[in-house]
Amino acid sequence: MKREDILNEIIKEQHRVIDSLKASVEEYKTASDLDKDSATDPDDLARQSEAKDMQLRFEKMLKKEKTDLEFVLKEKDKTYSEIEFGAIVETDKNYFFLAVPLPKLIIDGKELFCISKDAPIFAKLKGKKIGDTLEIGTSNHTIANIL
Repeated sequence: MKREDILNEIIKEQHRVIDSLKASVEEYKTASDLDKDSATDPDDLARQSEAKDMQLRFEKMLKKEKTDLEFVLKEKDKTYSEIEFGAIVETDKNYFFLAVPLPKLIIDGKELFCISKDAPIFAKLKGKKIGDTLEIGTSNHTIANIL
């Protein structure tokens, strides 16, 4: 599979995550916008404050996901000869995208794991080349391609 095709699937998933976060922001924004005059119960005011806090948390997550999407979009024309940040690694068993964390995807019948550079596996993969082996948990993987 081509790098561009894999990145397009990642971009689709990134858009789904962003859309979900936007919906959550709107939900909590509505809940936090109660008219203070109509909220006579102290619990209402507490819930309103909690909703505002959640809204701000989701807005922060949304901003990060948008930044991640921008990064992925810029990756379409890049190529890699060894594993580094931004590379897509194909092993005999699965794919890894070393850039942004996302839920597992299935690409051409193989699992695609999107991982950040903060993940412990990133250090195991970084600098490896085609043909190198990698131990993940109890299984060994052979690097088949770097896209």
